[in-house]
Amino acid sequence: MRVALITGCYGSYDPIRSLPEWHGFDDAVCVTDTPEVVGEGWRVDHKPSTEEPRLAAKRPKMMPWLYTDCDAAVWMDASFEIVGEGFSDWTRSHLSFNDFVVWMHPEGRTDIRQEVDVCWSFPKYERYPLREQLAHYVDLGMPQHWGLFAAGTVGWVFNEETRDLGQRWFDEQVEWSIQDQISLPFLLWDTGKKFGVWQANEYQNPYLKLRWDERPRPTE
Repeated sequence: MRVALITGCYGSYDPIRSLPEWHGFDDAVCVTDTPEVVGEGWRVDHKPSTEEPRLAAKRPKMMPWLYTDCDAAVWMDASFEIVGEGFSDWTRSHLSFNDFVVWMHPEGRTDIRQEVDVCWSFPKYERYPLREQLAHYVDLGMPQHWGLFAAGTVGWVFNEETRDLGQRWFDEQVEWSIQDQISLPFLLWDTGKKFGVWQANEYQNPYLKLRWDERPRPTE
C-alpha cells in the first residue's frame, strides 16, 4: 500500500516546516495558495481558492485522494512537525487495521456538547452557528458521551466508504462550521463507520510536535 503524507496551508496561516529526509512516505504533498511558505521536501500543489482560507484547507484534509495517486494518505495539520523516526511505519500499522484513523481527544472530553461549550466563543468560530449545529445533531438523536476525537492527524485508506465520509464531512464544514471536531462524531455515529484511533496522545508522542507557539499572529 502506497501512503501519502498530505498537509495544507491557505492564507499563510502556518509555515509548512521542512520534512526530514527519512520521513518514509511514498508522496508528500502540500496543498496551498502560498507556495513561498512551504519548506523543503514537499511536492507543492499550488491551488488558489476563493474560499475562506480555513475552509479551503479542509478540502485536502477531508478529500486527500484528489491530490495524490497513492492508495492511502495521512493528513497532518500544518501546525505539526515530524520529529521522530518511524512515524510512517507507525501510521501504516494503524492503516493496516482501519481505513479511517483519528486521535482520541487529548484533553479527555467525550461529548460534542462539551466541545461546543469550550470553543463556541473562540474568535475563529464567532461567526459560525456552533450551538445551532449541536442542536441539529441532538435533534437527530446524537447520544451523549458517544466520543470526541481530534483530527490534527487523520489516516485514510481510499475506498468508496471513506470517500463518502470525507465528502459528507466537508459538506458539514460548508453548511455549518469549520469546527470539524463537532461534525465528525456525528457522522461516525450516523453512518456506523468503523474507525481506529492513533495509539498515542496527540500532544505527547514520539513522532509529532505541535508548534502552536510559532504561528504568526493574525492582524485582522
